[in-house]
Amino acid sequence: MQCPVCHHDGPLRPAGASEVTVGTVAVALESRPVVACRDDHDATPAAVVGAAMRAVEQLVPTARSRLLRSDVCHECGTALTMPVRRTERPVTVESDDERPVMTLVFDLPSTRCPDCSADQVPSRSHEDLVVAVPALFARTGA
Repeated sequence: MQCPVCHHDGPLRPAGASEVTVGTVAVALESRPVVACRDDHDATPAAVVGAAMRAVEQLVPTARSRLLRSDVCHECGTALTMPVRRTERPVTVESDDERPVMTLVFDLPSTRCPDCSADQVPSRSHEDLVVAVPALFARTGA
């Protein structure tokens, strides 16, 4: 893969654990993949971050917000009236030939639909979720 800083090719290597909290969402990763470039930049390629974002979008549903009313279920459209609770939710990011399999572990607010029982993140926490994933992979060194 190509280093996003110096654009030199190199294999992915583990760079240790990474954890970040953004607003109402915390996420942890046991081993952050970085490119082993010759300048040792400690940077994760955009393809890895993109794969993580796609997995989160598919596996962590967000309630739909309504103007001036409570959220509704992303599945059936029922008003979400059950209380919000903290939930730990693992999200596995599938591998391809170059990327390793990763499991991101989220600690986030969640609510359940009273009709179809679908679990989902309240709409007010969606932006926190979207910001937390790239922040988890952010460079820690120069």
